[in-house]
Amino acid sequence: MSVDIFSYKRPLDGNTFTVDPIEEHREYRVFKLTYDSPIKTEYPRNNEVVNYVYKPNSEPKRAVVILHCLHEKTRLTQRIISLYLVSHNFCAINFTFPYHLERTPKWHKSGDIFLTTNPKQNFEAYRQSVVDLRLLADFLESMGIRSIGITGVSLGALVLNTLMGIDKRFRAGVPIAGGGGLHYIVVKGIKGISLKYAYIKRQNGDGKSFEELNTIFHNYIKKVWETNTVLEPPSSNEEWFLIDPLTYAKFNSPRKIFMINGAIDLVVPRVGVEEFRSAVGNPPIVWLPSFHTTTVLLLPFVVGKMVEFFEESL
Repeated sequence: MSVDIFSYKRPLDGNTFTVDPIEEHREYRVFKLTYDSPIKTEYPRNNEVVNYVYKPNSEPKRAVVILHCLHEKTRLTQRIISLYLVSHNFCAINFTFPYHLERTPKWHKSGDIFLTTNPKQNFEAYRQSVVDLRLLADFLESMGIRSIGITGVSLGALVLNTLMGIDKRFRAGVPIAGGGGLHYIVVKGIKGISLKYAYIKRQNGDGKSFEELNTIFHNYIKKVWETNTVLEPPSSNEEWFLIDPLTYAKFNSPRKIFMINGAIDLVVPRVGVEEFRSAVGNPPIVWLPSFHTTTVLLLPFVVGKMVEFFEESL
């Protein structure tokens, strides 16, 4: 059975895009763009999607969406990338993930509700991220921008890798410190140590080992490739198959990707990076002499490569 968990009603009756100017500079302006998420949660703050649009004073026809990392608190990396893109006549959009920054519910910290020991909650947060980004593409198209790129760091790179296999309007992507195979990150990455038993074991209460789960997942991926269709997972315990970047890698092949990863990344294991890269046709990759969290220390180099790629691809 074919499954589409990222669909939404289009056009969204009654959904208004609100654009408010917040900064004005000699060469660019910054606007706050908000709209209602098509997916409603119990937290009102999370139900409003917040973006910051950096627009050159010219009329750019190309835009790049920038996705932040898990638990983002300052948006500094997004701003640095935006200013560099604006200087090259790109429109840059700082997207906000569910449960982060302005979308953080009261009495919580940024990102705490996005990744929890509750698999269902994590699944819905990831799904909401993709749907909210698809609605952002609707807005950009309505503004006459049809050449859309996307970049993201860590969590942003993972969501990017899923999104580009779903929505063809995102024509080029630069995932930074991301890959595919969410189970690799949870079981083999150091960030997943606290979730390993609470998450994977809970999803597989029948006692499946990691090796058995890995086999089930790759058999599922094989069927997706053979049928050219996203299929129902074998059981509700494997619902996360429906958000994993590897599930959608086959459908991403027509578009352009440039991967940037840390050679000593202990959060996103290399096996998941290389498996995703192979699945999307072996796009170019740069291995940085860095760990997962120190990749941003090489941001000037990374942004230079990124802009060069988008100049050629969009």
